[in-house]
Formats: sequence, structure tokens, C-alpha cells
Amino acid sequence: MVYKRRVQFYETDAQGVVHHSNYFRYFEEARGELLRSLGIPYSKLRGMGYEVVLLEASCTFKKPVYYDELVEIDLEVEEVSRFTFSFRYKVLARGELRAEGRTRHCILKNGRIASLPEELRERLFERRSSPCSRG
Repeated sequence: MVYKRRVQFYETDAQGVVHHSNYFRYFEEARGELLRSLGIPYSKLRGMGYEVVLLEASCTFKKPVYYDELVEIDLEVEEVSRFTFSFRYKVLARGELRAEGRTRHCILKNGRIASLPEELRERLFERRSSPCSRG
């Protein structure tokens, strides 16, 4: 899935370069859109009593992204298991790779780690980009 957005002025530093912390916001926006496209937005999960928790996040910065550039966040489901799921991200602007990232998540219910809801697990598994465990 590709999520597109334009860089806003408030996301940049004095040189017009996107601050590194915003890449994680871009990843979150892309994840939210993916879940919405699968028919399982965060709001539905929360309504079912689940919370999505971030376990790991990383980003490798290749080239800067600047104010007013249109960025594309290419999001792929990397891994799906009984308790966790992870995503890979590529941030592109003007056809150039600017950054790559990864996040890993779990689900909580009543404050405890829970198995992924079957609907979420199946839909993510169908969208995965590489062979992974269903365990």
C-alpha cells in the first residue's frame, strides 16, 4: 500500500528539512490507512476492547525530505504471528528513496498481551510481503 502526503511547514526545522521524529508519525498515518483499508480501523479495535501497542521502531535516513515535497510511504506487512505483527516502510519523494523503517506491534486487552483478533490476523496475513509465521 502507498500512502501519500505533503510535508507541512511545522514538520520541518529552520532549514526546511523534515525533523526525524516526523517519520514515525508518517509511519503511524500509513498504518492507520492500511488498517482502515482492511476494514479494521484503530477505532474498531478499540471498540472491541483492544489497544495496539508499539514494541519496536526504527528508521534509517538516506536523504532529507523538505518542506512542501509530496512524499509516498510504501508500507508492507512484514510479519504476522499469534501475538505480534510488523511493517516495513519506504519513504520516497520525487522517486528517490529518502528513508526506510520498521515497526513491530502487539495487542493488549484489559491491559494484558492478547492474541491478535482473528479478523485482524487473517487480513494482515493476506497482505504480508514475505513468508512469515502464522504461529
